[in-house]
Amino acid sequence: MNAFFDEMAAEVIKWPSQQEIQQTSSEVFRRTRFPGVVGFIDGTHIKIDKPTKHQESYCNRKHYHSIQVQIICDDKCKLIDVFIGYPGSVHDARVFSSSFIYPQLSELCQDGHLLGDSAYPCLDFCLTPYKDNGHLNRMQTRYNKVHSSLRIKVEHANGILKQRFRQLYHVKLRKIERVVALVKSCCVLHNLCQIQDKLLFDCEHNPLDITAIEDENVAVADTNMTFEARSGAAKRNYIASVI
Repeated sequence: MNAFFDEMAAEVIKWPSQQEIQQTSSEVFRRTRFPGVVGFIDGTHIKIDKPTKHQESYCNRKHYHSIQVQIICDDKCKLIDVFIGYPGSVHDARVFSSSFIYPQLSELCQDGHLLGDSAYPCLDFCLTPYKDNGHLNRMQTRYNKVHSSLRIKVEHANGILKQRFRQLYHVKLRKIERVVALVKSCCVLHNLCQIQDKLLFDCEHNPLDITAIEDENVAVADTNMTFEARSGAAKRNYIASVI
């Protein structure tokens, strides 16, 4: 069964095509004027029984045993990458830098970026909120508000995943490899459910809206930008000045 879901995962949970990235970026830009969004990233904990080995490393800051699941999703809450299995005591930023996709993200995102919370570093391909030290200006405050309203998508994706497969609230397995296999299987099934939901709503009773396409084309033109400064902080400052 594990091999079956492993095979499916490569086809069902995969990085979007350039066209799909453009569609996500354009839709987000149309709604919020926030350019270049490829997807949304967050980490979540899966509670487990005390594992058979290395129990202390799996005890997280909330004092229960867990494994980390790093989720990247698109604007429709579809998972486009998952990284499963790091011990619960490990910080999100370390999980991120250790994930298989991390070395490829600069190339995969191109001029775009993921949106993550303040647990992540602010990079060219992963933008985070400004740290609120009580002295944020109006531009920075607005950026944080828009960023938060968009990034909630990945929290929704995580919530939907756990509501669909409620055993993920507490996996009563002690072998980590079995926990990882179960979580991966649930992620595959989640995406299959998302595809089915999309087919349900994209039916013949919802005819193609020509106006929407024209609006989308405008958004595409507006989001095809180049950034003189490639650092995450400079990119964030630029976006904050235009949204």
